[in-house]
Amino acid sequence: MDQTLTVPWSNGQKFAFRFAFLFFGLTTIINWDIYTFFFFDAIHVKKFSLDIVFSWLVRPFSWLDAHLFHTGYDPKVHDGWPQDNHFATVFYLSLALVSAIAAIVWTLADKRRRDCNKLFFWFNVYLRYVLAITIIGYGLDKVIPVQMPWPTSADMLSNYGEQSRFLVLWRFMGMSPGYMILTGGLEVTAGLLLFNRRTLLVGYLLLMAILINVVALNWFYNIPVKMYSAQLLVYNLYLLAPYSNRLIQFFFFEKVVPARQSHYSFGPRWKRLTLAAALIFFPFLFCLFPAIANYDRYVKDISNKKGEKIYNVTSFVAGDTLPPLMTDTLRWKRLLMYGGRVVVCNMSDGQDRYTCDVDSVKGTYTFHANPDSTNRHLFHYSYPGKDQLQLAGEWKGKAIRVTMKLLPTDSIPLNREKIILIQN
Repeated sequence: MDQTLTVPWSNGQKFAFRFAFLFFGLTTIINWDIYTFFFFDAIHVKKFSLDIVFSWLVRPFSWLDAHLFHTGYDPKVHDGWPQDNHFATVFYLSLALVSAIAAIVWTLADKRRRDCNKLFFWFNVYLRYVLAITIIGYGLDKVIPVQMPWPTSADMLSNYGEQSRFLVLWRFMGMSPGYMILTGGLEVTAGLLLFNRRTLLVGYLLLMAILINVVALNWFYNIPVKMYSAQLLVYNLYLLAPYSNRLIQFFFFEKVVPARQSHYSFGPRWKRLTLAAALIFFPFLFCLFPAIANYDRYVKDISNKKGEKIYNVTSFVAGDTLPPLMTDTLRWKRLLMYGGRVVVCNMSDGQDRYTCDVDSVKGTYTFHANPDSTNRHLFHYSYPGKDQLQLAGEWKGKAIRVTMKLLPTDSIPLNREKIILIQN
């Protein structure tokens, strides 16, 4: 028998575990909300939302913040979903406070209990599966490279200094799909290792390295999932903690130590089989449907990429033909079209982005900037020559006629650069 099962727990250990049980268990509502979104999105059904849970918390959270935390949370102004915002701050603080108070009461009311071994084991199984499904979902987003898609021509031609850190990271990853697939493959591998007791320690160690990198990227590139990624890392560290002494003995003192932990199982065979089936079926389901949704997105991204067009302005008439002066704030330099969107590039490479509606019967393009319904531009289009497009309409209060020539997408150096093993 494992000696750890015969050692009674101290009150401090009971409190620490019960706090973790309550706090981590409650915070997994975020994971389940994300799961349901991707699940119902994959089967093209209106999302069954768990967001109502967060809406219930608005009033007590607002009261706690006003009287205790003082972070400035205002439900009338701030978003009501925990994602690097005021609500997230109050969400974690409130759950930590509630969990601490409940853990104290629980420990005082159940002082005679010798240990929490069985609850500890089953909660760790639950949290391990939550973590595994979550990380596999993020990994599939990269194995099927859709999380950070290949940058559009508009992205590549935008001024670097005007981009946010978020966009710098997203476009860097999108420009290297091989690297993204590699990192996604490692995430999927780590998640799969967590499903088996014999491999879960390797999975925890691999996932710790992955999540440290993910958290660092999110924090230092200002990605708005800093708190959530840190939450996943804390889950992983908690699950790894029972192995800490063995890992120290193995890595620093070169001692041979057993890696497997004690486990519990149901007595009747039908219960064991039912549990095994559930632990296979539901994770498979939650991984399958996001994969299907990702593949659909990937096919759409490929289609949009093939339909992308770069037009270079050869003539711009607004009363008179305007020369291509860098100081001209009216004249266009380029027009970029992709996936139902257009980008008007001015002479200083600034960009105005619009959604584009095409009416092939009337021969018109309508540029509109949602949700600003007043920012709309109607142009009649024609094709005066091979690989040419002409638009006639109104722009910034003036009637214009723009003639443009189609350029190949590989006219942008980044689109045609190949990976070369042996450099000159």
